[in-house]
Amino acid sequence: MDGSQEVAFGALLRRCRLSAGMTQEELARASTLSVRAISDLERGRTASPQRKSVELLTSALTQRQQVAGVRDGARRLLEAAVMARLSPGPGPGRPVLSHPRPPDDGIPRELPPDVADFTGRSAELREVREALCPPLGPPQRLVLITGHPGAGRTALAVHAAHRCRGAFPDGQVHVDLAPVGRPAPRPDEVVRRVLRSLGAPAGAYDSPEEASARLRAVLARRRVLIVLDDAVGEGQIRCVCPALGGSAVLATGRRRLAALPGARHVEVGAFTTGEALAFLARTVGAERVGRAPREAARVAELCGRLPLALRVAGCRLRARPHWTLGTLAEEVLGEPRTRLRELSAGDLSVRASVAAAFALLDDQTQWALLRLAADGGTVFGLQGAAALLGCGAPRVHRILGDLLDCHLLEVTETEGRTRYRLPALVRLFALEGQRVV
Repeated sequence: MDGSQEVAFGALLRRCRLSAGMTQEELARASTLSVRAISDLERGRTASPQRKSVELLTSALTQRQQVAGVRDGARRLLEAAVMARLSPGPGPGRPVLSHPRPPDDGIPRELPPDVADFTGRSAELREVREALCPPLGPPQRLVLITGHPGAGRTALAVHAAHRCRGAFPDGQVHVDLAPVGRPAPRPDEVVRRVLRSLGAPAGAYDSPEEASARLRAVLARRRVLIVLDDAVGEGQIRCVCPALGGSAVLATGRRRLAALPGARHVEVGAFTTGEALAFLARTVGAERVGRAPREAARVAELCGRLPLALRVAGCRLRARPHWTLGTLAEEVLGEPRTRLRELSAGDLSVRASVAAAFALLDDQTQWALLRLAADGGTVFGLQGAAALLGCGAPRVHRILGDLLDCHLLEVTETEGRTRYRLPALVRLFALEGQRVV
């Protein structure tokens, strides 16, 4: 590009952005480029824009189809890129498209759809993005998101992966490590699944170790983001971790999975009250929440301020437009013995989420949780737990540690002493189990 082409392209990019009603920050979020990169392009400071950047910008602009002139503006932007030899141009029988299609280049783009009503988690999202998209140097090779049942681990991982996909131009692979109704895949099955997504032979290896070595070699030459959802063991993650290069793994797990060296751990818990109310407003409408703020706050507390429970509550309210927030709080969720039953809608179930974490415990720790919920109260200390469970301090530390690792127990401070607390919905689940026993 000579100077005149730089100015023409930058000016056209700015006109397209303004006609779409987008700020530089909004276009940056939609295209996954940085605000500085867009600013440099518009002012002609970038000497040679990358082909990938042009494609991302064009795709982001065409998504504003409801704004008059956006499609045509995006077409002109693509034509300017063709003239600058930044994008594939029209050949015989291949005209310039008003809505450019991504090429069938074999690059995996497997991320689930982004969460449309993603709310809060600004600190956690910033931590994940800083790890995966550092301004200098390679990304953190393993970022692990864990947290309470129903706290939105998967939503955070998917949202962060979409925000970071520009840093991984060679593709994004997504693997569900705890598929519903099927056994969890073994580590060697996870490796072969990722190899297939990357276009590498997946069945020609004598051993799982050889397959993992082949995957590391593939990842060392590419920048790929592997998203592993709902890991049940360290082996499922360790087998696909890159050793060199610019690839990374973003994984979620019900347990803390502390035996993964070098991992960046990000933990998610319940929403703050403000985040819970904002999420509820996005789910059922700000006007409905604004008419009954006290009742909305009560619903948030009965849901433990957990995103899954709040989403279920929103589904119930949308399905029952004649209900008020007070109806949901007092007449539906107000009875503790039936609250978990009411916190389900379609395939969303708070009880099922807690039950999945409960199933990771051994028999003795499961029994201990039921006993602590029935007789230990909401908050208790180490000595009280030892007396209640009838065992010494070392054994109690192990039991409480297992509950903490599965996020079924929380540590709190009372008058300078370490205390333990059962989250409200976990305690309701355990009390249901106690009644069954």
